[in-house]
Amino acid sequence: MKQFYLYIFILISGFCNAQESDTISRSNLQTSISLQLGKFLDTNDYLKKLKQKEFIGASAELKVQTDGSKEWHRRFGRPYYGGGIVAFDFLKNSEMGKPFAIYGTFGGVIKETPTHSWNYETSGGFAFNWTPYDLEKGYKNQTFGSSVSVYINLGANYTYYLGKHFDLELGLNFNHFSNGALKLPNKGMNTLSTKLSLTYHFDERKFAPKDSLTSFDKYSTLDVNAFGAVRHSIFYGVDSGFKESDVDMIQKFKGRYYQNWGIETIYHRQISYKSSLGLGVGLMYDADYNHKFYQDETGAIQVTKRFKNDQLLLNIIPSYRLTISKFAILVQPGFYLFKKSIDKRYDKTIFYQRLGFQYTIGKNLLIGIGLRSYLFHKADYIEWRVGYRIFNKKNS
Repeated sequence: MKQFYLYIFILISGFCNAQESDTISRSNLQTSISLQLGKFLDTNDYLKKLKQKEFIGASAELKVQTDGSKEWHRRFGRPYYGGGIVAFDFLKNSEMGKPFAIYGTFGGVIKETPTHSWNYETSGGFAFNWTPYDLEKGYKNQTFGSSVSVYINLGANYTYYLGKHFDLELGLNFNHFSNGALKLPNKGMNTLSTKLSLTYHFDERKFAPKDSLTSFDKYSTLDVNAFGAVRHSIFYGVDSGFKESDVDMIQKFKGRYYQNWGIETIYHRQISYKSSLGLGVGLMYDADYNHKFYQDETGAIQVTKRFKNDQLLLNIIPSYRLTISKFAILVQPGFYLFKKSIDKRYDKTIFYQRLGFQYTIGKNLLIGIGLRSYLFHKADYIEWRVGYRIFNKKNS
């Protein structure tokens, strides 16, 4: 877990240092306080049994409003960026813990008039202080296996301009919490909520110039990335000759931790100012794939190698990249080639999905984080990524 916090510190530091080199005006600082009222959704058996599903949340943010001087400002609705902290109270379900999240935020205007606007907002970070699943302590909520989770927020709001300095916002938000299989069980949680916010602009509000979008040059890039990950794996089902009652649940959820690492290269070709399409190839080692669990003659859970020699996985990676200045969002459905199937309980499909976030430091250094999943909703592991851009050339 120390490596986890160290990487987050490096990622945030790199982001802040890179932003300092950008020429975005800092004159339009703004701060917001918000209140959320909502419910969590019935995404697992434990949550379905709870009668009260309400929660409240309170947040505070410090943001920078871009001034419209750059092309990407105008392309993304003169966005703001910044950071915040939010605390949640699950009211009648105090056994969830008292979680709080630290996050980065980004949002912009969809449509604006002199008195109001419609806006989008996104946030992402890490939530802490959940009460994790622990049978030895009598806590049976399988929503979270660890006290730390990823926090993702998507929302839209209507903003009314109260004056030159104050905004009142009413919005609808979707929150997702998951630890990315860092510790099982990891059923995760989704919530829907209304959000009321009050924003204060330190300077008087400035409206972006209504300049038309300019033409731009299209570029192609070739990146090489290395990644590392740790996955928690557990015993599934029951072996022949045993009953479900023979499985020691405490031993089961102790499980094993396996390392995953790999290297890949991806070529992207820009198709519009914001979007690029690409294709890549990767080679990785998945220790989880090379091992499996079984019950010995006493019913105890043991681990054995699946193959005589460790197997590497070759994968093909189609890619979509959304670029926002030096920040990029990556959506990558991938396919494992030549993957062997031995035990259906432990064999995931050859088709996986990755959602990644990447930041460019300087001209060529890449840092990022990615969530690899399968079946579109089951987290496999969180990747910690570092890379190098070999070239960035103009398309002919």
